[in-house]
Order: sequence, then C-alpha cells, then structure tokens
Amino acid sequence: MREVYKNIFLEELSLPNNPLKYLNFFIIKGKDRSMVVDCGFNIEETRERMLEIFEKHSLDFNNTILYLTHLHSDHVGLSSFLQERGVEVYISKIDGDIVNSPDQQWAKVYENAMFQGLAEDNFKIEEHPGYKYAITDRLEYTEAVVGEYIDIGDFRFEIIDLSGHTPGMTGLYEREHKILFCGDHILFKITPNITFWGFEYGDSLGTYLDNLDKVYDMDIEHLFSSHRALLSDHRKRIDELKLHHEKRLQEVRKALNMKEYSSVRDVTKNMHWEIKSRNFDEFPQSQKSFATGEAHAHLEHLRNLGEVDYIQKDEKLYYYLKG
Repeated sequence: MREVYKNIFLEELSLPNNPLKYLNFFIIKGKDRSMVVDCGFNIEETRERMLEIFEKHSLDFNNTILYLTHLHSDHVGLSSFLQERGVEVYISKIDGDIVNSPDQQWAKVYENAMFQGLAEDNFKIEEHPGYKYAITDRLEYTEAVVGEYIDIGDFRFEIIDLSGHTPGMTGLYEREHKILFCGDHILFKITPNITFWGFEYGDSLGTYLDNLDKVYDMDIEHLFSSHRALLSDHRKRIDELKLHHEKRLQEVRKALNMKEYSSVRDVTKNMHWEIKSRNFDEFPQSQKSFATGEAHAHLEHLRNLGEVDYIQKDEKLYYYLKG
C-alpha cells in the first residue's frame, strides 16, 4: 500500500496466470464517503484480499462507491461480491448492459472469432480469461453519465468518455488537482488491447485514437492507470501509443499485399507480436483471441479510412486492399 496523492491510496490485486500480473486498485478517501476504482477477478484469492483492504483502510461498505471504468473481468469480476455488502456501483450504461447480458456477450465473442477464422484453432469460450473470471450475478448499477460529477472529500471528479478499449469505457478527471483515473486507456510499457467488438460498435481503433488526442490536451499531473507503473508524462506516452498503432497499420497493409483476399487470421499471422511463441500456431488460445481481435480492429480502421473492404464467405471475413 502507498499513498499516491493526499487521501488517494494504491493497493495491488493479483491477476493469477495473466500477463497483466496485477490490477492497480485505487482508494479515494473522503470524510463522509469513499470510492474505490475497479475490483479484480472473481476468484477466492481476490475476495479475501478485498476484505482485508476494506478492513485495513476502515472502509464502510455502505458508504463506499465502486467505480468501474469498463467491463473487462479484471475490472468488474468482484463487483457483485461488493454490491452484496452494500457498495454502490457505477459503470457506463453501454458497458453495464454488456456485463448484464453475459449470454449475448459471449455469443458475440464467439461469432467474432468465427468471422476472424479461429474455427481453425478450435476456439473455445471456456478458455477465455474474461469468461473464466467473470461476474456471476446481475449488476444493479448507477449509470456513470459522461459530463456528470462524483464528489468525494475535497475531490470533484468529472466522468469522461474514454471509449475505444471497450465500447463504454469512462474515466474520472479531477480538474483542480490535475488527476485522471484512466482505466486501461493509457498504460506504461504495455499497450492496451484495442479489439473488434462488432460492426454495430463501429471503428474502435479510430475512437480510441480520438480519445487519446482528447486526453493529450488535458492538464494532467497525476495519471492513475489500471496496470503496471504509474506515468509522469501522459503526452510522451500518447505519442508512443499512436506511433505503435501506425506501425500496426503498416503491418496490416503489408500483410494484405501478400494475397488478393486475407482472413483476419491470415493478417494476424503476418504481424509482429510480443509473445514468447515461435509462431501464431503456438500462441496460447487466449492470446490468439486477443491478437486476432486487435488485427481486426486495425482492419476496420483502414476500412473506415476507405483503404480496404471485405467479403464474407463460409461465415468468415476476407479483407482486401481497394484500388
């Protein structure tokens, strides 16, 4: 535990068997009520750790808000456990409704995997970490509305739109103290996974890049992200993230040049990934899903820019360069 700002504390929640390693769990203390940000996987180890943290920080379940930045299981998994004890839960309506529709959510993940060509890899939902460690009960949440405020002690947090990583991810900006809780929007040394959520959600990478530009212009001295070390220069990191995605787009263009029509899986295999495997065929199942989802988001961004298009054949999408 460490105090990262006056009355703001950081604890780490372990994420077992996950390359992210741990979640940065933030506690904002106020005189009348407190707030915690995100809550880790739905596993016994985290449940026990959470009870220890609440006791150590003298947090009252009935006077504590749980703010969920987005729908991923490492952020919402334990939310129903805390809700049952009296904690009020905030999340955006978009992500909250997805969390509360698990059958539809995972059917969509499976459908996207088939579009991408992962039937060839015997894709199984049951092996997806988000499925294994997900929330088990319906979330009775308060909608986190962009532009509204949450007051905790001396802090006045504005809810801001940080969608891209998920369709409804939000953050908390404290203008006077120059603080931003950004979830997975900006991470140090690792890049947030920007995936294809479905055609109904549009160009997720384009949305993400636009929201990076928005944060770039904000006055921030304390950027509190959900994983790894905390950042001191958000603009430098944003420049690095934008360069990363431009290189990714170049890799996608190069992969599409290799043949007339390419499945998402074909494109993914010809991109560079920081995974300790000799080739795509040896990737762990979960990493295949994350990689193809990210490749697909980049393909859809290029389609939005008018550079590529696709055809559908045998429940699989095939992309090609236009012109």
